[in-house]
Amino acid sequence: MKQLSSLNVYNNEIGCEGAKYISEMQQLTSVDIYYNEIGDEGVKYISEMKQLSSLNVYNNEIGDEGVKYISEMKQLTSLNIPDNRISVEGVKYISEMKQLTSLDISYNEIGDEGVKYISEMKQLSSLNISYNEIEFWQGGGK
Repeated sequence: MKQLSSLNVYNNEIGCEGAKYISEMQQLTSVDIYYNEIGDEGVKYISEMKQLSSLNVYNNEIGDEGVKYISEMKQLTSLNIPDNRISVEGVKYISEMKQLTSLDISYNEIGDEGVKYISEMKQLSSLNISYNEIEFWQGGGK
């Protein structure tokens, strides 16, 4: 499968071990691994994929430690990371990813403080922050 550039393994419960095998396919530029329970350790393997420009890790039990690994992926331009366990600490790491143009961080727990970090990401052309316990944005009301 050396010619493969995109891989979707939606809802297969591959876990950390499966993520390790996927990370060996270094030619991939796009990976969708949603609903697979890869966790922080699995995303550590994925973060070693240096050609990856698009990553979807929806609902994978990824916390702030896993986000730290993802933030080291300087080639990533699109990140979908909804429904994980990301707090303000994780958002700090994501906000350092100045190359991102698309971010979906919905269904996490970033709150008002997390929005402050996201609002610094002026390069974003697409953003989803739905369902994040946000009460105020830029001083506005609910």
